[in-house]
Amino acid sequence: MSAGKLIRRRSVLSLAVVLGASAGIGLPLAGTVPAAAQSLATSFGQRVPLTAVGTEQSRLLRRYRNVFLGVPQVTARFFRTGAGVLKIAGGSPGLADQLQILDAASGVREASLVPFPGNGGGVGNSAIDAGTGDLLAFGADNTVKRVTASGTISDAYDTAPLSTYSSFAVAVDSKGGVWNGNYPTGNTTRFDPLTRTTEETPRVRPDTQYVRALAIDGSDNVFAGTGSQNPSLFTWHADTPERIREIPLPDAKASGFVERLDAHADVLFAYYDGADGNQKFKAYRISTGTWLTLPWTWIPSARTSASAPGSFEAYAVWNTAGAHKLMQIDTRTMEATYVCLVPDTARAMDVEVSGTDTFVNILCGSDGEYRSVRVSVTAQAVLSDVAADFAAQTFKVQGLLASASENKVYFGGYRGDGVGSVDLSTWATWRSPLGSGIGQIEGILEYDASTIYIGSYTGGVLFRFNPVTTTIKQLAELRKAYFQSRPICWAQAGGRVVAGTIPDYGRNGGALAILNPADDADIKVVPAPVAGQSVLGLVGEGDIVYGTTGIMGGQGASNDTKPAHVFAWDVVQGRLLWARPFTGEVEINSPILVNGILYVSTNNGVIRLNKASGSPVATYQLLNRSVGPGYKTSTIKYLPKASGILHMSGGTVTLLDPYWQTRKEILRGAYSEMTVSKDGRLFVVEDGTNIAEVDTVQRPTIRSAADLVSVGPTGGLSVCRSLGNGKFGDPIRADSGFGGYVRSAHVVDWNRDGIFDVLTSHSDGSLQLHRGLPRGGFMPPTVLAKTGWGTVTLTVGVWGATLSVLAMDPASGILRAWPVLSTGALGAPYTIGTGWKGRKFVLMVPSRSTSSCLIVNQGGSLYRYSRVYGGKVTTAPVRLSVGGFLAMTAFSPLSGHRPDLNGIGWIDANGAVKYTDVAPGSVGANISYPFLLKGNKLASS
Repeated sequence: MSAGKLIRRRSVLSLAVVLGASAGIGLPLAGTVPAAAQSLATSFGQRVPLTAVGTEQSRLLRRYRNVFLGVPQVTARFFRTGAGVLKIAGGSPGLADQLQILDAASGVREASLVPFPGNGGGVGNSAIDAGTGDLLAFGADNTVKRVTASGTISDAYDTAPLSTYSSFAVAVDSKGGVWNGNYPTGNTTRFDPLTRTTEETPRVRPDTQYVRALAIDGSDNVFAGTGSQNPSLFTWHADTPERIREIPLPDAKASGFVERLDAHADVLFAYYDGADGNQKFKAYRISTGTWLTLPWTWIPSARTSASAPGSFEAYAVWNTAGAHKLMQIDTRTMEATYVCLVPDTARAMDVEVSGTDTFVNILCGSDGEYRSVRVSVTAQAVLSDVAADFAAQTFKVQGLLASASENKVYFGGYRGDGVGSVDLSTWATWRSPLGSGIGQIEGILEYDASTIYIGSYTGGVLFRFNPVTTTIKQLAELRKAYFQSRPICWAQAGGRVVAGTIPDYGRNGGALAILNPADDADIKVVPAPVAGQSVLGLVGEGDIVYGTTGIMGGQGASNDTKPAHVFAWDVVQGRLLWARPFTGEVEINSPILVNGILYVSTNNGVIRLNKASGSPVATYQLLNRSVGPGYKTSTIKYLPKASGILHMSGGTVTLLDPYWQTRKEILRGAYSEMTVSKDGRLFVVEDGTNIAEVDTVQRPTIRSAADLVSVGPTGGLSVCRSLGNGKFGDPIRADSGFGGYVRSAHVVDWNRDGIFDVLTSHSDGSLQLHRGLPRGGFMPPTVLAKTGWGTVTLTVGVWGATLSVLAMDPASGILRAWPVLSTGALGAPYTIGTGWKGRKFVLMVPSRSTSSCLIVNQGGSLYRYSRVYGGKVTTAPVRLSVGGFLAMTAFSPLSGHRPDLNGIGWIDANGAVKYTDVAPGSVGANISYPFLLKGNKLASS
């Protein structure tokens, strides 16, 4: 018996205020993810201060779209529309075609929808909302989606607070109440179609994480099958869900699942993991509370059966010797009678009684080929048999590997089948045929040109894939003997290949599986190198494999109470050399060796370790995220072209240079995997289904003197790259370290190294130089002067033959020049003009000219002031325009923005951006651009 009290009721309109399930049910949420941990809150070794040298997105050079396609594998349900037309709702994993609606009579696909965009789990179950007639879609989410007849998708309601998966089990009671099982809260939710409220039952038992199966009989008795620890059967009446009673399962596995339940009259069909590791099928007599001995030994195909309400006859398909026999089962005697043959395995069934006949609708299929079949029981014949037009699936890509032997990238799919590749020369994609045995690739390693090792979920299966012959060989299955589920990482050490694993459902403690690549034999399994923790990452060197761990065990297990570890295992000697905990860390990933130095990743950065002892040497914090424990949620790779380490977490890719102690964000978005090829090319998974190559050449932030550079109100440097021919690219926020008190920003090659720098004046009176770096970004600013520059108007450029800063004192109107010395410091100033009060100006070389001059905006007209003898400014300027620039609020000089022409980029009072050619005696027509830079600081701001 469960200890819960009254179930918790919530209005669908007030879901956001629900705080948590544990307060409502009075039971601990064993196995749930704890409060988010702040990775790297503790420093490990020296906390290295890093300079942010840019935040500009790197270019995507090319995309390989939807690389992992597969045949449809649907979880289907028959339903009737308000007009009584029979339809099929097919849910599937993947990022497209998650919910497909077919006409049952014709098999024609009428709709293909995506209720859970970005969620590779797709749709796992569906039901009808009796109040509206809409379809309800359940997925790997605690929000149920509503799908109208027209295909409109919206949020319907939330299931139990703290639950993350709601699609395992769905059933409907006689009042139209829709029930579903929840993970990891181990309870159920009921949605009332009349009151639009939801109710949560208590956790059915304290050690339960999954309610994996549900069935409701004609008397509204609810039956719930559970897992992963101590799977069992529970029951209650729909009107009194607080009165939960347990029905023990005969000969069940200690860790496993009740996969499915079906109620037919007075009998309950149950499918669950048996103690021998095989699936068991049992029938339970509800009225007597007894498990039955059946007069037949077969199991309904695909765990599928159906019956009409109030009928004593249930129907299932018996697959035998290549034949698929529809059987009628009398639930009073359990005798089974042959009806007729059907085309294939039953995936969904529906029974209806009309007059004196009974009709069985069956969705038959295997390997993605489906047929919609209608059978007359009276005639014992198939009345119609049509192809069911389900679309192929687009799987979410995971397990990325850039081959060192071929110009290819290999990968798997989330809930996919097999291994795939994309040829980086021809863009051709390939995937292994169905039935390879590879379920879902977790970890992948290239050993040589003819061997790629693959770890497959859920059975913890190790495979050897030969990319030359495209053959796949199963080497070992770790689930039954060693209780391991996900071989998530691989390495080589001591002449062996080593896999690291995550344990099976409901268990803690990963393992090392060590095999001889010469013959794939002599497989040794080392259980729990770090007790109670999963092995998440491996790297090998010599005889030693270095590993990282996480506190999260198999799905449904309680988290380990120790922090995550890094360890070293001697493969030849077969012993643990050291294991070091990292305080506060719930997950450490992706160990790599760079020039013999060991680095590991966390969600927020990188830790450098002493590989001889595991003692931390340095912490490099890149991000500031709060996340709960998981599996492999951060990755690091070495990027030779940049002599840096790439860190990926939460869709952000950061380039860390440990030597120069800099960091640069190069990607931010829907990026989930990355790999680096042997020639230093970077590939990432984009939007879940695409593989994209990223430009890894790190260029200066300012590429040419024609780029329009400004500093925004929040201190971010923006660059509008000149595309030539008078065109600009859209503004790019290229760096965030310029401060919010910039008064003006000036592009200059201060030290004449060919890389543009930025000179800024500030409202605190300082003048600062931001040195540009060849790989992008800027060094921390050098303060050229602490005071005196807070109110002046200034410009920078070559004055005569000397790089100089020219500045006007607004109080006196005196214009002075500060030469830039060879040391980079400012020389002594000298006066070059008077009477300049109120003027805005920039220093530039006009088009088709060789000498720099001052271009001045006076009263909305532009003038050219040239340099005269002695370095002074002329008192007889040349007027370049009659008006036209009264709206100008700021402008900067640009060189070569149009072929062989120089000019000014400027901003008007509305923030609109314009460009104007400037010649020695005139100006060109204004060019306008479709973006705004309102409030940004240019040279003359």
